[in-house]
Amino acid sequence: MVLGEKLFEENGNIIGVKVVKVHPIEGITTDVSFTSEIRGEGRYPSGENLGSGIMTKYFHGIIDATWQGSLTIAEGSDQFMWWAHEKSEMVEGGKIKGLNIMTGFTNSQKFSWMNNLIIVLEINGSVSSMKFKATGYEWK
Repeated sequence: MVLGEKLFEENGNIIGVKVVKVHPIEGITTDVSFTSEIRGEGRYPSGENLGSGIMTKYFHGIIDATWQGSLTIAEGSDQFMWWAHEKSEMVEGGKIKGLNIMTGFTNSQKFSWMNNLIIVLEINGSVSSMKFKATGYEWK
């Protein structure tokens, strides 16, 4: 896998968790919502992010999640609607480490170049603090 330029840093807070299903083999499925701040680098814009998704944590520590949301771009209030898929794992101390693959769409002419991006996010989070950080890179 070849990563291109670094696009952004993200700092987020989990604002809601709802248990959807508990299964002795399939694990625990939750509906999660979050807000985050995106600090763009280079041509990638900064803004406020709102998202939600379904996350399943299996008993062997692997997490599988699908996410969707919208980035409100600070410069001009344009919207970038996105969707992502996550694979991560629980590590020592209730921490979560993993990767997301994200794509999205905007109607903005100024940011239309974002419609062709595939973004890889390296994520780190904490179950106890309900906070996460991510770094986004362009996938080439």
